[in-house]
Amino acid sequence: MTMAETGRPVGGRVDGSRREGASTGQPGANVGGAGDVDEDEERLEDPSYGILVAGTVLVVWTLIAALVIRYHPGTNAFDRWGTSVVPPARGNSFYIQVAAVKSVVLVGGSILAAVVVVARDRWRALACLIGPLVAVLLVESVIKPYISRRLYSELTFPSGTVTAVAAVAAAWAIAVPRWLRWPVVVLGVLAVTIECRAVVALQWHFPSDAIAGAAFGVGVVLLVDGLLHVVGPAAVRSLGPRVR
Repeated sequence: MTMAETGRPVGGRVDGSRREGASTGQPGANVGGAGDVDEDEERLEDPSYGILVAGTVLVVWTLIAALVIRYHPGTNAFDRWGTSVVPPARGNSFYIQVAAVKSVVLVGGSILAAVVVVARDRWRALACLIGPLVAVLLVESVIKPYISRRLYSELTFPSGTVTAVAAVAAAWAIAVPRWLRWPVVVLGVLAVTIECRAVVALQWHFPSDAIAGAAFGVGVVLLVDGLLHVVGPAAVRSLGPRVR
C-alpha cells in the first residue's frame, strides 16, 4: 500500500522521517550508524570512565609534583606555611599511634573493603584489594628512591603512611553502596587529614609530602578501579565465545 492510498508515509512518522531503529531492509544499512554513536555516548557516560579520569588526573599531578621536588628538594612556600600551621610535636603519643597504623590499615582495610563489595562487583573488589597495595609499593620502591627528598636522612616524598590511609579510604568510598558513600567519604577525608597532621607534627614529612601521598593513594585506587571496569569485561569476552 502506497502513501497515496493511506495518506501516511510507510515506515515513518507524519513528517516523513524514519522511525528510530527502523531498518531499511538492506544488509549493512545500520553498520556504523546511530547505534555506534549511541554506544560511544553510553561508554562516555559510564561512571567507570569518570573514575578512570579522576584517578589519572590525581596520579599525573602527583608525578609532576614529584619531578618538581626532585629538582627543588628543599622546603617551598607551601611547606613553610604548613609547618607554621602544624607546630612540631615529636613526642606526642597520640600522633605516634595515629601515624603507626600503616600496615594494619593497608592490609585489614583493603581486605574488608573487598569483602563488602565482592557480591555486587567483583572488579571493584579486586581494585579494593590490590589498589592500596600497588600505591604503597610504588611509593616505597619507585617514587621515594627516585625523588630522593630527605628529612633527617629519611626519604620522604611522598608519604607512604598517608598514601596507605588515603588509598584504603578511597577503596571504602567506592566499595560501599551509593546511599552510604558520602558519609564514608567524609570519614575518609577526616582520617586522611588527621594522618597528614600527625606525620607533619612528628616531623616525619614535609606538608607537601603528606598532600602528595593523599593524592597518589586516592588516584591509584580510582585508576585501578576504572581500568578494571573498562578493560576487564572486554578482556573476559575476548577469551571465549559469547553465550547465547
